[in-house]
Amino acid sequence: MTDHPKDDEINDLWDPRDDDDLMEVGRALGYDDQREPPTDRIEAIRSAAAQLRDEQASAAGESPVTRLPGNRRTLLVGIAAATVGAALGGGVASGVLGGRDEDKPTVPTEALTLTGVPAGVSASARLINHTWGTEVLLDVRDLPPGTVYRVGLETTTGPTEAGSFLSVADVLMVCRFNAAPLRADVRAVVVRNPSNEQVMRADLT
Repeated sequence: MTDHPKDDEINDLWDPRDDDDLMEVGRALGYDDQREPPTDRIEAIRSAAAQLRDEQASAAGESPVTRLPGNRRTLLVGIAAATVGAALGGGVASGVLGGRDEDKPTVPTEALTLTGVPAGVSASARLINHTWGTEVLLDVRDLPPGTVYRVGLETTTGPTEAGSFLSVADVLMVCRFNAAPLRADVRAVVVRNPSNEQVMRADLT
C-alpha cells in the first residue's frame, strides 16, 4: 500500500504563485470567485472525480489519493465547474480557446440515426469524415447527472474508444470525439455507461 502525502506536506510543496496561475486560467475559462457555480454541477464533478480516483487507486492496489488542501480544492472544483459549463454550454471557453463559431469553416457532416435512446433523453449525432480519422458530434441532454459515459466506434477491425463525457443536469451537452479509424471502416457509434452497458447506438451503412 502506498503512503500518500498529508495536507501540510502538500502545502510545503505547493508554490503560492501556483494559486495565481490557477486563478488566471480559471478567469479565462469563465470562473468567477464571487459567484457560486450550480450545486448540481459541482456535485457531479466531485462524484465523477471521486469515482475515477477510487477506480484507479483500486486497480493499482493503493489507498485513495489524499486530496488537495481545502482552499485549493475549492478553487479547482470551481474552475472545473466553470469549464464544464462553458464548454458544454458553448460559452466563454469556445470564445477564448477556439475562436468564434462564425470564423470556422463549414465542414460537411453525416447525420446518424440513434436507436435505443432512453425515455426522456434527447440526443442527436453526426459524423465528420476526416482524412486522419472519424469525428463524432454528439448532442445529448437529460441523461442521469454525475455519470461518466464512454463513446466508442465499432469498426471492421474491432472496437475503438473515441472519448467520454460527464452528464450534467439541465444542460445540452455538445460533445466532439475523435478516433483514428477511417469513416469507411466504421460500422457503428456506441454510447456506454460505467457498467459497459449500451445506452444508445447508431449503425452506419
